[in-house]
Order: sequence, then structure tokens, then C-alpha cells
Amino acid sequence: MPQDDQQWCPFRPTANNLDSIAQDVAEIGAIQQKAMEKNKHVNLPDRVAHQYQIAGGKVIFRAADEMPGPLQEVGIFQPGVERIGIGRISTGLGTPHIETNPDFLGLMMAFQTKEGRRVDFLAINDPTAPADNHKDFMDVLHATGEAAGAEVPFVGDWGAYNSLNLIAEQMEFGKALKERMGLIKAGRTLLHLTKQTSRTFRSSTAYQTYWTGVEEIGGTAGKFTFVPVQNENTPPQFRPGERYLSEEWKKRQQSGDVRFLLYWISYLNEENTPIKALTAPWKEDHKQLAGTVTFTQADSESEEAQLWAILASEMGANPGNWIHDKEDSIHEAATEFGSARKIAYRLSQEGRSALEPKWYRSVFETGQIGSDLGQELKRRREVKRKADHMNQAP
Repeated sequence: MPQDDQQWCPFRPTANNLDSIAQDVAEIGAIQQKAMEKNKHVNLPDRVAHQYQIAGGKVIFRAADEMPGPLQEVGIFQPGVERIGIGRISTGLGTPHIETNPDFLGLMMAFQTKEGRRVDFLAINDPTAPADNHKDFMDVLHATGEAAGAEVPFVGDWGAYNSLNLIAEQMEFGKALKERMGLIKAGRTLLHLTKQTSRTFRSSTAYQTYWTGVEEIGGTAGKFTFVPVQNENTPPQFRPGERYLSEEWKKRQQSGDVRFLLYWISYLNEENTPIKALTAPWKEDHKQLAGTVTFTQADSESEEAQLWAILASEMGANPGNWIHDKEDSIHEAATEFGSARKIAYRLSQEGRSALEPKWYRSVFETGQIGSDLGQELKRRREVKRKADHMNQAP
């Protein structure tokens, strides 16, 4: 039955639907291997996207005292209640990344209900998705694997801010995308990605607005947006340095809490809040406050802060970690794109041997990293150091 553009009609996948989607995203492991082949600083299987971490640490979610109707008492959305979580900011497509290159920025926030159920927010610093469907997005991921580590011989090594290396990477990316999509579609996709990633290229800080994908909650659909309490983003300095976003964040978090307002943007209709055209932005003037999220003040040089950063890097997150209704009776994503992301994230985590949730489940309750977990995190960091594997800002 066709969807009425004025009504929210969730995708309810059958077993055959999920099998078909799983086949569509089955290349995740191959893309992980491709990145290792192409880039000498990716020496262990790692995330297919959002591999390079700018910042990670403890976060606190405080639900609004007056909650938007659909969210009321669903999962972590208990009015006025606080939850301890783990947050992460990353670059999106580069593998690994020089922070001066155009790219997405990603935001991950993971929380847990009092019953022990995970709730994960995954967002990027653009109000649109990179592609309109999961098959096209897999083509984008494939192209990033092919372009990983592209260099111009004798001009500069990885880590040097060099426009020729950037051009080489973009040429390899465009070539791979054309082979997968065809010339016309690849051209449209490149134009959209250029518009998206230029937002970061023009930024002086990772403290900016982030948007999630479409989520179902309380019988309707919507998106969440994380908005800085104060807009402090300005154009970067000339030649700001390859780690300028990481360094700016460290100074910002060392001087105090880094706080975002969390808003809920409810679905209206396909014209104003499109679900079919994921590369189109949503109208937002009807957004409602759902709470605040805060990266707590921390000294990046302290052992505690470093352990939190390693935890954020080593753990997994998944858009499928979501509670859709009070009864927690819906267990699949409500869009085909969401179902594909759920499966793809799981494959990526399996491929890189992400830290199993049992290691850090208590962190959501206590806000503390115990000695056993601390030792495991240090062990994982040492493995990556010995392998000369880059996955976060040094």
C-alpha cells in the first residue's frame, strides 16, 4: 500500500526483507580489509566510517521537565531524570583523517535505561544523509575504502597538510564512485557530499550542530538535533594544523562542561520533513526541547580522561539500540535505511572486534571505569600502538 505523504507509515520488515538488506550491506568486511590494504596507518580492522576519533568521554543526559508528547516516558525520556553516558566525536569518511580535509563530523551518544537497555544516538553535522538509500550509501563507503590513504608520490607523507594529496584522494574517490554508480549519479552524489563536507571545512570547532537520522518513537517519526548552547563556530585560521579540531576540543573541555541542547523534530509530511528523499533537509521551526547533553569537564592529560576516550573508541554503538514505545515492543528500525544501518554497524563491530558491552555495562550505572575494564582498555591501546594503527587523535 503506498504511503500517504501526510501520515507516518513505518517500515515493518519481514525476514525476507532483512535477508535482502543484509546481502546489500555484506561488503562491510571487505571495505574494512580494503582500508587496511590502501592506508599504511590502518593496520587493524576498524570502523568503515567514523574511524578517526576527535574526542571521547563521559556525558550526562538530563531529560527536559516537560517532554514532547511522543517521547514521554519512553526509554530514557523520563522527565527531569539524568543518565550517565559515553560520548564520541569523529570524522566521517577519511581513513584515517587529517582534520583540515573536508569531511563530515559525527556525534555518538550512548546511554542505558534503568532496566539495562541501550539507547544510542548517532548524528552528523549536516541535516541531510549522504545518500537517499542504503545501496547508494554502500557505494559511498566502498569509494572511501578505495580512496583511503591516496597520496601523491614524493610530495608529502600522511600527516602533512598538502592540497595535492587531498586532490589525489578525491580523484580516487570519484573514480570508484563512478564505477559503482555510473557517471551521472556519481556526479550528483559528489556534488551533495561536497556541500555536506564543506560545513566542516569552514569550521573552527567540533562544537556545532548535529542531526540524527529518522527515528520512530511514541507512534510517530522524527529526528533529533544536538545544538550548542552558544554558537561559537567561526572560519578556521589559515593553515590551522592537522589536529586543530582535536586541540580546540581539548582546550574547550578542559575549561568547562561542553553542553548541547537536545531537540526533537517531529515528522509533518513528505514535503516538509521528507523520509523518502533522505538527502533533503527537514523543516525545523516546530522542534521541541527534549533535554540537555553535556560532555563533562575533563583534563585530557589525566589517566581517567584517557581511559574514557579509549572506551569511546573501543566500544560499539548502533542505531538499532533504540526504544520505540513504552512497552519496548518494536525491535526493528522503522525505515529500510535504518534496518540497513543496524546490520552494517553490527558487521563493522564484529569485523573490528569491538569491546563487548559486558565490559562497560556498569559504567552507565556508576560513571566509573573499574580496574578490570581499565586494564583491558590499556591493553587494546597498546595493541594498536605496536601495530602503528591510527584511530584517534594523539
